[in-house]
Amino acid sequence: MRIGEPHSVNDIRTAIRELTARAELARKEGRPDDAAEIEQRIQGYREELSARP
Repeated sequence: MRIGEPHSVNDIRTAIRELTARAELARKEGRPDDAAEIEQRIQGYREELSARP
């Protein structure tokens, strides 16, 4: 998914799931900075999802 393009609700939910798994892996591997960056992206998708009717 590209930033700035409209996304379907299913695309957003899929992205959140995949990024959550990547953030967990980054934390397990001792990469807290990477995990924090991924969490910021997840938050952006959650905000986009919450703005939907």
